[in-house]
Amino acid sequence: MVRINLISETVQLAQAKRRRIKAWAISILLAAAVLAVPLTIDRVQRAEATELGLQNRRLQAELTRMRADLAALTTLMDEVGSQLERAAALRSKRPWSAMFAMIDQCMPQGCWLVSIATDPAAPPPGGGRKKVVRVRDLDADEIPAVVVIDAPRMLRIAGFAMDASEPLAFASNLKETAVFTGVILEHLRLEPVLDGSYFRFELICEW
Repeated sequence: MVRINLISETVQLAQAKRRRIKAWAISILLAAAVLAVPLTIDRVQRAEATELGLQNRRLQAELTRMRADLAALTTLMDEVGSQLERAAALRSKRPWSAMFAMIDQCMPQGCWLVSIATDPAAPPPGGGRKKVVRVRDLDADEIPAVVVIDAPRMLRIAGFAMDASEPLAFASNLKETAVFTGVILEHLRLEPVLDGSYFRFELICEW
């Protein structure tokens, strides 16, 4: 079958040209669309990175402020702890005037005292014991120490008695007061004193 195209060659060329232009336009649009996807993703990622950077700076500033607050609170806590330790040490001191009055009431008539001393008589070298409080600052590794005052553990009472039974009665009277956890007659011996001989004694009172 013979076909005859009555469309002129010029029109045919124009139509072919339009088809090619349309095909190229579609190809370019598709390529642009394909390229736009990674560009859009990159822009979104850059925006997210910028936002994360801002959040990181805000968090760093907040962390710095919290570290400063923690350091201030740690210092305050150490000071309060030291004050509590000193207060406890002071509260542990004995009311000595009342203690002497009690000892005088317990002492038999034939006794007299030559010394009353605490044991230990003086704090150890260095001013006291160091109690370590393990509170660590985020920016420092130093462990602060709180100095605790050492209180005496015993009371030594030395004196003389006219009769050997009187120091024993003295120790018994001190035990009955319940002020001490233990009263021990450590020494008792006859010694010459001035115009006669008397019994020298030494009591150890523990609390």
